[in-house]
Amino acid sequence: MVTKTQRTPVESVTRAAEIARRYGKTVAADRALATLTAKFRAGTVVVIGEVKRGKSSLVNALIGYRNLLPVDVLTCTSAPIRVHIQGGDEAPEYPQVALVRGTERQTVHPNDLYQWVTQAGTQASGNLEAELPSAAEITLRCDSLAGITLVDTPGVGGLDQQAVKSALLEARNAGVLLMVCDASSPITAPEMDILREAKETVGGVIVAVTKTDKNIRRWKSIIADDRRLINDHLGLDLPVIGVSSLRGSDAGEIPDPTRRAEIERRSGITELREAIFGQLKQPANIGERAALQSMKTALTSIVKGVKQDIALLEGSNDTMAELEAERTKLEKLREESSEFEQRFQRDLAVARNEVTDMLDKNLDDIKQSWQDQINRQQFRVLRSKPQVFTSQIETELKALMEQTMADMVAAIAKTANALFADQPETISEILATAVASLAPADISSHSVEKKTKDLFDPTLVSMGVIGSGMLTPILPIAPLAGAVWVGINLGFRAMRNGKQHLIMWLRETTATTRMATARMLDTVITSARTELMLRYRADLRTKIKELQTRIDEARKIAQTSETERRERINRSQRNAAIIDGTIAELDAHLARS
Repeated sequence: MVTKTQRTPVESVTRAAEIARRYGKTVAADRALATLTAKFRAGTVVVIGEVKRGKSSLVNALIGYRNLLPVDVLTCTSAPIRVHIQGGDEAPEYPQVALVRGTERQTVHPNDLYQWVTQAGTQASGNLEAELPSAAEITLRCDSLAGITLVDTPGVGGLDQQAVKSALLEARNAGVLLMVCDASSPITAPEMDILREAKETVGGVIVAVTKTDKNIRRWKSIIADDRRLINDHLGLDLPVIGVSSLRGSDAGEIPDPTRRAEIERRSGITELREAIFGQLKQPANIGERAALQSMKTALTSIVKGVKQDIALLEGSNDTMAELEAERTKLEKLREESSEFEQRFQRDLAVARNEVTDMLDKNLDDIKQSWQDQINRQQFRVLRSKPQVFTSQIETELKALMEQTMADMVAAIAKTANALFADQPETISEILATAVASLAPADISSHSVEKKTKDLFDPTLVSMGVIGSGMLTPILPIAPLAGAVWVGINLGFRAMRNGKQHLIMWLRETTATTRMATARMLDTVITSARTELMLRYRADLRTKIKELQTRIDEARKIAQTSETERRERINRSQRNAAIIDGTIAELDAHLARS
């Protein structure tokens, strides 16, 4: 349906919100307006590339610290390095560096990072006695990239399958995957394969062609070739940006802001930063669409009530009968709530079985994949890079746990939606309470409430987009990380004792992951079941009370004068027409989005 209005989607949502407020739906109105500008993806940029393409140097240039991430011709990163970038007064004065071991953080001097997260480092190189970190985290100030997390992933032995899988898992909920090539030659076939897969799993993809300063004559033609090859073979029109990390790092040390900005522009760093922020914006107007859908749901509920009022004012016996029947139905549901609870518990049990079946299959796949790699590689190779080996396994196991929990929460959301179809805020609160049950026991209830109040946006619930992509950023990571790290830590020791011990450790670690995930599933289900049933019973009581009020109002209407009744009918009809017209506007925008 095409409406006469020329309002933009934002204007239509704003108009709908004004109407919703007049009818007491202030929360829904505020949510919709906030959703218009919300970002639904994590502000994470995962950097991937073959060995010696200059990934770490590029990250250093982007953040303005020449040697913060280890860079050397003989240096290969052996564990992910996550750079959390802050801006303003809250940012630390100097970079803060921590080694990550499960839920534990060990602060180290930035100059010592090299020893722990590179294959040439004294701690990480074949040191099977040390409890090696599985990642490192850096927190620093960089106003031009504030709010973004940059993840430098290991480029182990080139883009081998396991390294690629680990990098893509790091990027599974990222806003951008930054593929790093260089200006020595056009993009390779393995790099092209990564782009093909990455485009399906992350929000956006950017190709950075580094070392333009080392190929001054040909780097522009290399970039043109890369664009053509990507378009011809993948059908993708991706940003391909030439960058000199060396010149970008030089710029970061220039005190004069005007001069610094000019050198950054000429180095390609400015263009790359702009491309990153452009890709991190919400995809395909998801915020706008969610707001439109949210307001349509709210107005549809409102206009239903207005039209019922009109029917009552017109003396419709059918409407009165419908209200009476609805009240009877709700009272019956209240009486049968115990039977419903049993059916609901059965549905949750079925969903849990489906989720755990998939968990078991995926764990078997992970176990088999890594067992094949252990058998394929010479053991001395594995022992030479224990951090690479265990870090990649940890990434896969954590990702699987997150996915499993996301699937379970999505199943709970589906069940809740059947009970609270017109109440997305209620569903979001139920899901938040369930997820909060995974928080450590030493967190007070007040803290949990504060931290989880806005975990689930009701507009996402109403659109049916609650799933892994939305869930992972808000899941309590500590239980996941802790459960996996127990096994990973033992993996370092297993490597000392030979291949069979390592295979046995792999089996035990996947089994431990399975048990830990099962416990978390049960915790979430128990919390969700209790919260949902309490809310359901309260909702029935509220609706019965509201229906009785409406019935009483109808009886009073019968005693009013014809003139007064006609005035109320005309006013309600005008309001209904306005609301219907606004709903049509929202529908038209949704059809085009």
